[in-house]
Amino acid sequence: MSDADYVPLQGEIVTVSIGQGKGHEPMGRRPFICLSNELVSRYANIAIFAPISTTERRYPLYIPLGPGLETAGVVMLDQLVTIDYRARGAKYVETVSEELLDCLLETAALIFQK
Repeated sequence: MSDADYVPLQGEIVTVSIGQGKGHEPMGRRPFICLSNELVSRYANIAIFAPISTTERRYPLYIPLGPGLETAGVVMLDQLVTIDYRARGAKYVETVSEELLDCLLETAALIFQK
């Protein structure tokens, strides 16, 4: 499959080039994890991602990736972004476990609760 045909799936870590960020926004080529389901990715050419950072800050919405992955750091669930993954040159890195994905989705849901 060529890079142009790649569609990120839920739970996949990718690197994406997002250019220059402002303030606390991430910038440059960075790792992100896809949180939206395949329906969004396949039909809209966009997906919802959370950035991954090696920050040392502790925050309830920062979930550590844990051992066993090539990518290290925390998933920053307070900084969800919608990205046109083809325009931003998304490249597959690896896929997280179902357990970690479930934890990420449950924690992300807290953002939208009243």
